[in-house]
Amino acid sequence: MKIKQKLFRGGVAFLMLLLLCALQTYAQNSNVQGTVRDDNGEPLIGVAVTLKGTQKGTFTDLNGKYSIDVAPNATLVFSYVGYVSREEAVNNRKTISVVLASDNKALNEVVVIGYGAQKRADITGSVAVVNTNELKKVSSNDVGSMLAGRVAGVSVTGDGQPGAFPQVKLRGISTFGNSDPLYVIDGVALFGVPREFNPNDIESIQILKDASAGAIYGSRAANGVVIITTKQGRKDTPLKVDYNGYYGFDEIWQIMPVTGRENYQTLNNEARINSGKALAPGNDPSSNVYIKDIDTDWQKEGLKTGNRQNHYLSLNGGGAYNTYNVSLDYFDNNGTFVGVGPDYKRYTGRVNNTQERGRFKFGQTLLFSKSHENALVTGDGILAGGRPPLINDLVFAIPTMPVYDPNRLGGFGGTASEIHDAISLNGIGFNSLITNYTDVQRTFATAYGSADIVKQDHHKLTYKLNFGYDFLTYRNYQFVPKFNLGYFFPNEIARVTDTDTKTENKVIENTLTYQFKQYKHTLDVLAGQMFENTTNLWRKGYAEGIQDNDFANLHNSTSSNADSNEWERSLLSFLGRVNYNFDERYLLSATVRRDESSRFAKAYRVGYFPSAALGWRISNESFFKGLKPVVSDFKLRASWGVLGNDNIGDYAYQAVLNPGIVYSFNGTRVLGTIQTNEVSESLKWEERETFNAGFDAQFFNGDLTLSAEYYRSTSRDILVAIPIPLSVGSINSQPVVNAGTLRNTGIEVSADYNYRVNDDWNFTFGANFSTLQNKVVSLGDGVQTRIDGAFRTTVGKEVGRHYGFLTDGLFQSQTEIAAHPVQFGGAAVGDIKFVDRNKDGFINDADRTDLGSGLPSVYYGFNFTAKYKDFDFTLFASGAGDYLINSRLYRDLMHTGGDQNYHQDMVNRWTSVNTNTTIPRLSWDDLNHNWENSNRDGWLQDGTYLRINTISLGYQLPKNLIKGVEKARIFATGQNVYTFQKYKGYNPDYSYGVFTPGLDNGSYPKPRVIMFGVQLGF
Repeated sequence: MKIKQKLFRGGVAFLMLLLLCALQTYAQNSNVQGTVRDDNGEPLIGVAVTLKGTQKGTFTDLNGKYSIDVAPNATLVFSYVGYVSREEAVNNRKTISVVLASDNKALNEVVVIGYGAQKRADITGSVAVVNTNELKKVSSNDVGSMLAGRVAGVSVTGDGQPGAFPQVKLRGISTFGNSDPLYVIDGVALFGVPREFNPNDIESIQILKDASAGAIYGSRAANGVVIITTKQGRKDTPLKVDYNGYYGFDEIWQIMPVTGRENYQTLNNEARINSGKALAPGNDPSSNVYIKDIDTDWQKEGLKTGNRQNHYLSLNGGGAYNTYNVSLDYFDNNGTFVGVGPDYKRYTGRVNNTQERGRFKFGQTLLFSKSHENALVTGDGILAGGRPPLINDLVFAIPTMPVYDPNRLGGFGGTASEIHDAISLNGIGFNSLITNYTDVQRTFATAYGSADIVKQDHHKLTYKLNFGYDFLTYRNYQFVPKFNLGYFFPNEIARVTDTDTKTENKVIENTLTYQFKQYKHTLDVLAGQMFENTTNLWRKGYAEGIQDNDFANLHNSTSSNADSNEWERSLLSFLGRVNYNFDERYLLSATVRRDESSRFAKAYRVGYFPSAALGWRISNESFFKGLKPVVSDFKLRASWGVLGNDNIGDYAYQAVLNPGIVYSFNGTRVLGTIQTNEVSESLKWEERETFNAGFDAQFFNGDLTLSAEYYRSTSRDILVAIPIPLSVGSINSQPVVNAGTLRNTGIEVSADYNYRVNDDWNFTFGANFSTLQNKVVSLGDGVQTRIDGAFRTTVGKEVGRHYGFLTDGLFQSQTEIAAHPVQFGGAAVGDIKFVDRNKDGFINDADRTDLGSGLPSVYYGFNFTAKYKDFDFTLFASGAGDYLINSRLYRDLMHTGGDQNYHQDMVNRWTSVNTNTTIPRLSWDDLNHNWENSNRDGWLQDGTYLRINTISLGYQLPKNLIKGVEKARIFATGQNVYTFQKYKGYNPDYSYGVFTPGLDNGSYPKPRVIMFGVQLGF
């Protein structure tokens, strides 16, 4: 009986198990349907509807509808870019319709604007926010280089030398002097540029481009403001440790095509024969010293594979009332030129802390940085003859000169006048023999304390005291030993130059902020007072006759001398700002700042700099509701303001008397006093007035963002150094005066598009585009034109346009020469035919004319990122266009006279059997002046380029794959991968002078970098 009961119970249990399985199977196949809508009741297309904890899912159709089979106890997750994700438990329901709320993270993002912050949606000025996540994929020793192509209206130019800080310009040339923007780090204005700062410490970067945004910084903001905020810890967070590191290789991929031994000797011989000059014995096949066993490829010998590495360690966290962030960083970049340099090494340590309790908040930052740079040696002060940059010398070197020669002092090769009869510098030897370095130590500290004096429901009044301290020491050391690098390049006196500079900058700021918010009104009022003081001490020692190369200092010499100087500047400022927001629709911002600078005489020290801006968020108006599904947010904004500039040397307004002047009166020697420098005692503030109008829009719930604006800035009373005749007798040959007016206009457009395919795939496209038109309105004192060599600045046109002769091909016969106006020292068949513009029968300076622009008129940048599951990919490119480059490197290689090496293009020069060419004949003395600045082919080259800056591929390893490691990402990155360019020099984005923007005097090539790295979180 018991057995039967057990069998019965077992059978019932088995049947129940089958029934449960059947029910479960049925439940797994139940269907749920519904519609997904936005806040306005409009259906959302492409919403991801997934089963929580699985990859199973579907998407809403054109009507916002979906259908999915799930279990009755499942949970559905609704997610869509630009909206807050939502979870819904099924609970046996057959129909589940939901409304997704807009996620205005972009609009509500807090942006630092100077002495405060605003929601992005409330900004009325021109403020650009840099995507710092993308910057982390770039290897750079400075923040300046990382900005290239990232922001519309920001141009970055420089070369590839390790440690070199680039030129950063916001909206073009706005002054004739220093055009660096102001850098503000953790709320304190920086002295100079942030070369010694570690980019890994950066949390956010904002760029203030117009007067409304930058006027709060007054005189310091004339060239724009770059605001950098460094990383902080988070409250109530346990210790978190992060490590980022990479190792990479640098390689020069742009090689100049120059001639080898045979072609060089052929061309040089031809140039000498055409001028009736004897052949160089080393190039003469009939000579017993003819060179046939030396064929040096100087670029192959002088350029090497460099390397770079970076290691960054941070510890951060916080308690209930405090946060901390401690970081250590090591950066090392060994350059690509054989010899002592260039290379750059930097150590950085940072501590950021905050504390708060009740109404009080405190914060401190401390940075210490130490760097060592072996800069590429220049010939300035060492060699006579006004040498070009050393990279040019490397390319110019003749192939018949050896790299090494143990018989010469120093062990390096050189030319011999009796063999080569050529002046050619051995750049490898020069860069190897000379010790040339700069050591920099920088201590940058900030501290603040704030107290909420009033803190009620609708009112808040806060006082803040802020201190900043910046101390830099520079040591520039150069030792030049005795050497013999051949003809024209011996050095018979060993000498040392040792220079020490100390700069101390102190800032104290007091601000009072009142905030009011009630109903539809939001008011923010700021009042403040600032004082800044900078002191400088410069000392220089020089010694000759160094007795021991291993102990080269000022003491170990036969003679020495010293010099020193001190100077100081101060700035006292008061400021006020009002921001008003009514109903998230109407926005107003007004600022005024009073600056008093010690760089001007007392009567001219004070400047007032006002600004105002208006904004209208049309998308929040009731009549806009119907457009919301397409246009999520739309804001119009316009601003006007005036900024000041005192960025000149100290005491430029002050005359100097020399009481030790000797003079003879009636045969009697007497001492007298005389003014020895010419100055403008009425120096005053340079002012820059700007107008800005544009819009910011978001489409499709933030998937697409678009910003566009027009700007016009006018700089008046520009502070500029004007050359004066030596006959004046002033020790200052270029006194600073207020002279000139510049105007820049342009448009800027930025767009970003986010596209999410599904939970695994998403893409981001970003682009920016800007134009620049520069115009000289005035040069002051009735001056209409300024000529700087191959460049001319004329009222009514842009700064530094190319200037020279027009050409009309080459002379093909003596008959053509006879019928043509007289050219310089005399023309021959195969020479350049210059145009006689004024028809006076002579080619002279009166025939020179405008040849085109040296300033790019368009700039552009593109960024694409993709993510598939745990893989990420980035492609970033940027460029500029519509300008011409005068390349010293190319022109010197295309010389028709002289003895240095040639560009391969010169093989196609004019000869009696090669007349169909644009390259003139070779002539050692070049009586026709074929070298003159002109529009002949190759003399002015199209500078338009597009550079593939970054290609990066990363992979996020599975979480906790390594015990104790919370996150781990590995990556490979290619940097400066390739440049699409017609320009036959190295860098179409070289650094340039204000009045000579189209001159590339010789810039160091930017290397291609391949690096591999890892990012770990513990």
